Amino acid sequence: MAGLAYKVMRTEQGVMVAVADAELLNRRLRTSDGVVVEVSEDFFGERVGEEEEVIRAIDEADMIILIGHRAVSLARSLGLVAPGSEIYIQGVPYVQVFKSLIT
Repeated sequence: MAGLAYKVMRTEQGVMVAVADAELLNRRLRTSDGVVVEVSEDFFGERVGEEEEVIRAIDEADMIILIGHRAVSLARSLGLVAPGSEIYIQGVPYVQVFKSLIT
């Protein structure tokens, strides 16, 4: 499965976008302390698209959840993720990004 799976969710707190490398869908990953992270289609898999499509979704997001090498790399290339700020779950990078407006 190629591409990036993503889902746009609109909440009272703003727009959240979840992005995962598509091949991670329906996988369960376990953290070093035993917490199971499920990369579910319900959460991440509403659409599978290419980078340009995902970038458009990310541009409108207030919060972004990313899992997978390509997903995190894309966010890093957009200047949203500093190198070394991700955590790894069974070798898979995971990061959360919160955008804020400072006036």
